Amino acid sequence: DHKLMRLENKGKLAWLTFTRENQLNAMNNAGVDQINRIASTVRDDPNVRVVIIRGAGRAFCTGIDLKELAADRIEMDYHHRWEQALRLFETMEKLVIVGMHGYCLGGALQLALAADIRVSTAECQIGLPAIKESLIPGLATMRLPRYIGWGRAKKMILGGQNIDGREALRIGLVDHIVFEENFFSHLDEIAGNYLAACSVGTRLSKLVTNQAFDMDYETLLKYYFDLQQRAQF
Repeated sequence: DHKLMRLENKGKLAWLTFTRENQLNAMNNAGVDQINRIASTVRDDPNVRVVIIRGAGRAFCTGIDLKELAADRIEMDYHHRWEQALRLFETMEKLVIVGMHGYCLGGALQLALAADIRVSTAECQIGLPAIKESLIPGLATMRLPRYIGWGRAKKMILGGQNIDGREALRIGLVDHIVFEENFFSHLDEIAGNYLAACSVGTRLSKLVTNQAFDMDYETLLKYYFDLQQRAQF
């Protein structure tokens, strides 16, 4: 359904573009189903090395669809399926780059935190407003402290206030700042730089780094040796 999002491939690059422009790319039930299907497709495509996730129109994404939420159409199953999609991007042997412009709120930031590289405009409004709907902002509760520290993460999660792209860069929440004008072109240029370095070693380095806070030394050492064997031989 191209009204929600579309997947395009060219060589080793894939673009996932949210296309609910009139709703600022808010994520409804159908969108959660589709992003799972697309994530599985990308994961299983041997040709793709770098995935760019971006939003058409005035915003990257404003997270959960508040109209569906208000109409009691968001069940627990929505949250299960959403976390499943995020985990697919987080664990796939591809580099996942997210482009953040306009607004990157709630589930959109959760998605960005499950990706590898975040590219933002200076003005982008970034935040986790879930508490305003009496919700928990997913596993941003786990991922955000790992990027910006416990104190700053609690300030964003418990306060529900937005920060802009400049502040996000300063605290380590985003990795690149680009101009709003021709945003997709800037995003492609950054993705091209990562693609140029995207060897098997790069993709396996993602997997090892993902475990940095979870595995004890001996377990991580063995995991590293196993992946190094794959990378080198």
